[in-house]
This record gives sequence, structure tokens and C-alpha cells, in this order.
Amino acid sequence: MPRRPLARRSLRLSWSDTVAGAELYIGEDVKSFASDWHFHEGWQLVAVTKGERRYEFKSGTVIAKPGQLVLLPPRLVHRAHCLEGSHTNFRIATLPPDFGEIIAPATPRVSPSSKHLNVFSSSFESLKAVGEHDTRVSDMFGLHAIFRESRPVSTLPPSPAPAFVLRIEEYLLMVLDRIPSLDALSSLAGVSRYHLSHAFTKHIGLSPLAFHTRARLIRARRLIAEGSSLANASFHLSFTDQSHFGRQFKMVYGMTPGEYRQSLETV
Repeated sequence: MPRRPLARRSLRLSWSDTVAGAELYIGEDVKSFASDWHFHEGWQLVAVTKGERRYEFKSGTVIAKPGQLVLLPPRLVHRAHCLEGSHTNFRIATLPPDFGEIIAPATPRVSPSSKHLNVFSSSFESLKAVGEHDTRVSDMFGLHAIFRESRPVSTLPPSPAPAFVLRIEEYLLMVLDRIPSLDALSSLAGVSRYHLSHAFTKHIGLSPLAFHTRARLIRARRLIAEGSSLANASFHLSFTDQSHFGRQFKMVYGMTPGEYRQSLETV
């Protein structure tokens, strides 16, 4: 059965065939596209050609404007919205975790280079191509130069997270099919519940359980794109029920799982 067209077709989403795990956003005259605190597993590159898109994170704000490229590092907890009362055009690519370079400190970066914008534009079109997978695609696109030559926004570098915080972060990303208790997590970390929650929130930007919910929602997006029903995605990722799944999804991404599915298009 063909999908009913979503009223907000100014926003179109797809997953790349060229690079597995790359999610693409195309916005044309978007009036409203807001998200709550969340993160991505890999780099997100943002090019706005009309209007503005504001990205807030725990230690500052960066505004994506025409003529520049904004790069958000992996697992940066942030929220975003378009300029109120205006129409925004943008291209956004969220890349898989192994795509790009590890740059320390992990803060947002900006490039005002027209050369970098042209590289990203070409890369975005290549990411939309069908059936042209290339394991060397990042080198082919020249995106490594963008990572190296872009400059960090003027924020204080984050302080290093304790080892137990990083251990719990990695553990939470591995157990998306069940919900560990805070007691179990504190036992694994070897610290008290309070100390774990305080340190994790300070260094990661979300509480342990909120981080885990966001990680499950990332996986849910992929399952939906692969054809999973909303009920199966909810059950597989241990949400209380489909209604709870829908509320969490909309709170974080500004659309319901059904709207997300309808926004997906084959490129």
C-alpha cells in the first residue's frame, strides 16, 4: 500500500545506499523542525542555504547560516531548531561512527570555506546515489580535509570524563534491547547511584537512563527505515508500549514515529 503523503513534505529523510548508516535530511522552506536534547553516533554535517538553524549544547550555541558548514562531533548532546517565523533550506548528513576523524577536543566546528561547502554538496549528492557503495568513500569525497581545516567554535573544551563514565556509556550502547537499572549501572561502575548520575550527566550531558533512551531511539530510526513496524521497533527496544515509544520519539525528534516513516523516501 502506498504511503500517504505527509503534510510537512518540506522535510525529506532518507538513508544512504552509498555509505551504510548515513542518514540524510533535505529541508526546503521548512517552517518548523525542532528537536529536544539528543545525540548522534557519528559526525553530523549541516549546510543551510536559507534562513538559520540553531544548535544548542551544554557549553554553548552554534548557528548554522548560509555560506558556512557546521560540523557536530559524535555523541555531542545537543538540541536544534530553525529560526522562528522564517523558511529554512538545508542539507544535513549524519554519518556512521567510523566515518570521519577523531578530533580532540570534541566540540562543534565551523568552516566558512566555499571550497568545503562545494565538497559537502558534491558528497551529499554522492551519498544519495543508489547502489554505488565504496569503502573508501570518505577519502574519495575529500571530507577529511574539512575535518582537519574547520575551526572549533569558541567554547571551553570539555573536561575528560572519568573512566567509569566512559565504561557505562559504552555499556549502555550495547544493551539497547533491555533497560538496566541504575543500581546495576552503579554496581558496574563501582560508585554510588548519586555519584554515577551526577558524573555521567556532567560529562555526557544526559542522565544514564536518558542517554540510553536516546540511543534506543537512534536504533529505532534505523529499524523503521529498514521496514520494521512501529510495534516491532517498540517491542524490540523494550519501550513500555507503543504509546510510550511514540511520546519519547516525538519529544526528542519533534515528530511521531509514523511521521518519521512517512518522511522517509527512497533516493
